[in-house]
Amino acid sequence: MTSLATPSSSPPLTAAPLSRALVRLCSNAQKPLWGLRLGRLYGYGIGLSYAVLALVGPASIATSTKLWARCLATASWVAGVGALSLATDLASRDAAQGLTGLARLRGFGEPQLERARLFAGALRLSTTVLVPGLMLSIAALLKFRSLQAGLLALCLAVLTLPYAALVGGVLAALARASHRLLPGRGRLVLLLLGLGPWLVALGTGTHLPSVPAAFGWLLDNLAGSFH
Repeated sequence: MTSLATPSSSPPLTAAPLSRALVRLCSNAQKPLWGLRLGRLYGYGIGLSYAVLALVGPASIATSTKLWARCLATASWVAGVGALSLATDLASRDAAQGLTGLARLRGFGEPQLERARLFAGALRLSTTVLVPGLMLSIAALLKFRSLQAGLLALCLAVLTLPYAALVGGVLAALARASHRLLPGRGRLVLLLLGLGPWLVALGTGTHLPSVPAAFGWLLDNLAGSFH
């Protein structure tokens, strides 16, 4: 007796681990978002501007570390603008573009797809910070003539990597959480969560914890460790 096998039109949805291919799909889908495109453009502009300053300015450790901290601080604000695009209804956008259907055909459900959106967004925001930081570090390396100063430039490049990853991860997670908290008003929620405490502290002269203040404190301490 033979058994009849019923063909399946698509593989069952499983709790599959995060796929690189799925992250690439989400990254390509997010590429046209205005905030991320603006961040990519401004990231190169910031990196070029600070690299020129590092090349024409005095070759001192104090100057280079201050420029590095300011460069990454400026890039972090630009990454925050890019995060506004991630606080929108990406699920509906992916469904309209066919990405959701393609992901289902490959065995991925909405939880895996949402994690891929988050990871892809974090990578793009991290790049907004990473590129200018590395450009400035390379410029400082070319400027310096001593071994000690050259090692400093290499240290700044190495420190740029985890800082950029931290900024991208925090902002992307905050953006996606803002959308889930209030669908349709995710950008507003992100602005309130990200800038609200910082503006209150700025207006009242207090030290209210906020995302910009935390990043600024981290950069100040990293730069100050070289003095």
